[in-house]
Amino acid sequence: MGERLPFADRTIAAIDCGPYLDGLSGPARLKLLLECRRCLKPGGTLTLGDAQPSEHWAVPAALAGFESAHAGLVKPDRRVKGEPLVSVAIPAYNPAFFAACLESALGQTYRNVEVVVCDDSPGPEIETRVREHPRGATVRYERNTARLGPRGNFTRCLERSQGEFVKLLCDDDCLAPQCVARLVDAFRQAPDVALATSRRRRIDAAGHALADQPATVPIVAQDTVIDGRTLANAMLMAGLNFVGEPSTVLFRRADLAPPGYFGFAGVAGHGIIDMATWTALLLKGDAVYFRDALSSFRIHAGQRQHDPAKAQRNIGSIRELQAAWLGLALHEGLEPNRVGVKPFPPRDAAWCVSPLVGFAARRAIARP
Repeated sequence: MGERLPFADRTIAAIDCGPYLDGLSGPARLKLLLECRRCLKPGGTLTLGDAQPSEHWAVPAALAGFESAHAGLVKPDRRVKGEPLVSVAIPAYNPAFFAACLESALGQTYRNVEVVVCDDSPGPEIETRVREHPRGATVRYERNTARLGPRGNFTRCLERSQGEFVKLLCDDDCLAPQCVARLVDAFRQAPDVALATSRRRRIDAAGHALADQPATVPIVAQDTVIDGRTLANAMLMAGLNFVGEPSTVLFRRADLAPPGYFGFAGVAGHGIIDMATWTALLLKGDAVYFRDALSSFRIHAGQRQHDPAKAQRNIGSIRELQAAWLGLALHEGLEPNRVGVKPFPPRDAAWCVSPLVGFAARRAIARP
């Protein structure tokens, strides 16, 4: 898992680096910040001495998930207590599968949920279906005054969401009834989590199960806490999104910064908005991966990825994202097929290094 400071996780209340850091390169600053964050207790402070006013620390501090404070940087407390509001945000366009999508959002066993629908479609079908939903369910509907496109509508969904957590749900996908409850519990049971995800099922237009592809085969043998940087590294080195599509993941709304929200280190990730965004989140904290399939990803003829030109663009975007990661030297000290893991719930277990299930086969298939 790379070079480590000689301290256990979450054991240090404050770190003062003194006036000796100005000579560090950008990648060295970022890796130092990641290690300091690991060692600090929630709410712990990091003082950079004479280097603190330098603008060179602002970007790596934000990438590493620190919050700014008068005395320096603060590690946020990421553990959840109680029942936070979760926004299930649907960037809607295609009415063909919207009814099943909406029903799955309304059918969550976790009760503190709002459903946010931002309608980018040209017709009235989606609005009509929303207006017919049972009274008592919390659904907020908004029709976009002009076509925003996929990225713009994702952004509008985030802007309209009021929950501490956001569960994006594409209009052709579905959630299992326990999806939100299980993913919120990841943030409750494990500290320092920035992203919770799970296995997902592939289904066809009729809702029938399809065979797994390399990206959808579970990456671990049991429910697992995974060190964020190592998971991002494995995903990028394979060039394959086994973390999940937008409908698979739960994250904190505050962890995506306006105005761009989606992307990593200046890379917008055209066509791979999920991979770029997961990369940014995984630098801010750890991930929890559940072996159960908590969402269904629908495969149908109307999807953009079936367009050869868009598929080629996506490959270029992956290469751009990989270059940004390598440029920050975040791969150094890590093996591309191994991740840092703890069982879930962790119960203060120590980190182990474990190979990802099927990594070699995934990487070979993912190469263009």
